[in-house]
Amino acid sequence: MNASEKGPSAIFFYTARLHWLGKSYITRELEKAGLCCSIVPSHGDILNQLLHRESCKMTELARLIHKSKSTLTTLVEKLEKNGYVRRVQDPDDQRGVLVTLTDRGRELAPFVENVSRGLDDMLRARLSEEEMATLEALLKKSLGPEAKHQDNSAASSRRA
Repeated sequence: MNASEKGPSAIFFYTARLHWLGKSYITRELEKAGLCCSIVPSHGDILNQLLHRESCKMTELARLIHKSKSTLTTLVEKLEKNGYVRRVQDPDDQRGVLVTLTDRGRELAPFVENVSRGLDDMLRARLSEEEMATLEALLKKSLGPEAKHQDNSAASSRRA
């Protein structure tokens, strides 16, 4: 019997469940840190990108985190309202807007790093290092070209 005769796999079910576990963990950590009113899990990708750059154009940031420009604008507005980021005109492009972290935003670096490590630790409690590497490689391969631009920021997050 070939793979198509077996019926659909449960890969997306397990991937969605893993995503839910990660989001639940992040929410608990935000609550413990007293940040749950000003930051939501969706802000994590924005903060992570900005912690690895001096600034980023809104259009580039939207591409990097796979969000529409309107969704990104809503997320950035909340971060700006709470003093974590600011938006400024791009000096090289009069139509462009740059997002930069404020001092308050940069103070989140240890928290973001600890949450990232905690997520990895959650998996390491269940998987060996070899299994972790295999899972990461298979997920990256399954995403195809969409995963390509994530390589640098994901790698720098793990090294930090």
